[in-house]
Amino acid sequence: MLGFLYKDIRTNRNWILLILLVLAFLNMFAPTALFLGDSSSGLKTSEMPLFINGFFAAMSLCSFLVVGAFAMNFVQTDERKKWGYYAVSLPGGIVKQVTSKYIFVAGMLTLTFGICCGVNAVCGLIKSETPAAYGVTLTLFAIELIMKAVEMPCITAFGSKIGTQVKGGLMAVIVFVFVIYLLFGDLSWIGSEESFWESFFKFIGDFRFSTFGLGLLLAAVPLYVLSCVISVKVYLRGIERMEK
Repeated sequence: MLGFLYKDIRTNRNWILLILLVLAFLNMFAPTALFLGDSSSGLKTSEMPLFINGFFAAMSLCSFLVVGAFAMNFVQTDERKKWGYYAVSLPGGIVKQVTSKYIFVAGMLTLTFGICCGVNAVCGLIKSETPAAYGVTLTLFAIELIMKAVEMPCITAFGSKIGTQVKGGLMAVIVFVFVIYLLFGDLSWIGSEESFWESFFKFIGDFRFSTFGLGLLLAAVPLYVLSCVISVKVYLRGIERMEK
């Protein structure tokens, strides 16, 4: 297993470096939210902690989306029949090949979670009234883990092109339903722009993200393990769809 992990790290070292640079670029903007509490911001003093919390949530969301997008490149690096059959020929090769990639992707997501929480902690040291955004970050981490648990078996079984198309199709359906609702659904609950932001800030302040995120993570971990088992089962089928 360690050999497969080492191979994945060596093969994707440039991607790892790029991801770290992107994460550093995204998260260096988080401390700027600490200095938006003046009168020119247009927000009440009581709303500033919630605004900063929302800012951290946005930065965490961007970080997880970027890492999630790059993570699929880790899965695609061995999409060659010769490497697939080579893994099959080794003792326990399929299990090690698939499991190493799952560990690698989970490791990158965990690293992202740690960086986002670390930035929040540093900002808390700089300005004591900075709200903790760990619950929001934990929720996003669990959601991204669930998304990968759904996506990776599709890529393993059908290849990156078809797997990406399946994921794109599902996202297109979700966006289509959302747009239809915006066009024809009841939007009275949104109200005016001012009342919407008041409701949004109240929701962030009242919602227990830590409890929700922990519960979601407890569901995401076994789902991720089940996804790995499924990928092992369909790996041989996926080899036939690989390029030569």
